[in-house]
Amino acid sequence: MPTKTFTQELAEWSELNLLNCIGVDECMKACPVVDPELSIGELNEATREGSKLTPMTLKFAKECIQCGRCDAVCPTVASRSIMMLTLKEKMAKAGKAPEAHAKYFKIRGEDRSSTIRAGYNLYTKAKWSFKKEHAFKNAKLSRHIDKTTFKQAEYLFYFGCYIFGQHDSAAKTIDIADKLKMDYEVLGGLKSCCGWPQLIAGRTDEAEKYHKNLEELVKESNPKYVISGCAECFMSLRKIKEKYSMSFEPLTTPMWLNMFTERLNLKKSDDIVTYHDSCHISRKIGKPEPARELLKKMCEIKEMPRSGADDTFCCGYWGLGANPSQLEAIHFSRFDEASATGAKEMIVECVTCYDSFMKHADKAGARPRDIVDLVHERMDVK
Repeated sequence: MPTKTFTQELAEWSELNLLNCIGVDECMKACPVVDPELSIGELNEATREGSKLTPMTLKFAKECIQCGRCDAVCPTVASRSIMMLTLKEKMAKAGKAPEAHAKYFKIRGEDRSSTIRAGYNLYTKAKWSFKKEHAFKNAKLSRHIDKTTFKQAEYLFYFGCYIFGQHDSAAKTIDIADKLKMDYEVLGGLKSCCGWPQLIAGRTDEAEKYHKNLEELVKESNPKYVISGCAECFMSLRKIKEKYSMSFEPLTTPMWLNMFTERLNLKKSDDIVTYHDSCHISRKIGKPEPARELLKKMCEIKEMPRSGADDTFCCGYWGLGANPSQLEAIHFSRFDEASATGAKEMIVECVTCYDSFMKHADKAGARPRDIVDLVHERMDVK
């Protein structure tokens, strides 16, 4: 049976959700970025097939961060976030996406300029090789960037674009796997972009192409488990598993680490931390517990008021810089909430959330910290 494209799926789901919408406006009240002057009637009309974006619905399509708070409050379970993807697709196909999108997507993807990609990879490897502060990354990751041959392995660590991250999450993940003496393979680099960012931005044709490319790359290793510390990469793994009937099990990094907590021998302290949920993992797929289960073996967690599957508050990353002042407001709202818990650190499980918050982390009372970094510090492998 032929698989449906993202465009076909969005059209079908948006039509169904429009039928379910009863116009009570709860989604609009829950949204952290919508212009209060935009009516739900105007939004619904712009979503319909054949309708065009109005100035206000275009603005909303640009600034929607795909947090899913709208979905959580709808009394008829109409997914406004899916309908917003339809608007984003209209925006992208009309050539009206924010300028920030062009910059973000310039080199991500297997079909981008091979010359630019090769130059970027060479620059990164040279920087890691010659700068002492990057020696750890160089040792653990350089040989895996956009490589073309893969061994068969039970575990595949999928880093995609975040192998280049300013953080050490990918390198520390591999170091943990090495200390556990695991049989693994690594997939990472610009050529293995997962396609979820493109989907969120309405670039559905690109997302389709990158998902197919990811499926082919994952098959090379024939893994039993595929692990990612990026919520969006994890969503793509779930999608290709379903779409192409693949047999691997997708895992977030905490899900994987929870399989080895006895061997990791994590040291627990009286430190109080708070935890920021990923919208994709906690709300959209309903998995808020794995990271908390892992954290409780190391620290005491004091929750923020907006937390868990239903009420977590987004990091704002997937506005992709369309409205910088809006992103700053989102960050400071979350930082204030984290600081009020009394915690010195706000732990995140998704590297995208981490990268987003680090833009303003110098002003955060509770500093953002990647959960892999904490595990790496606290482990004493048996």
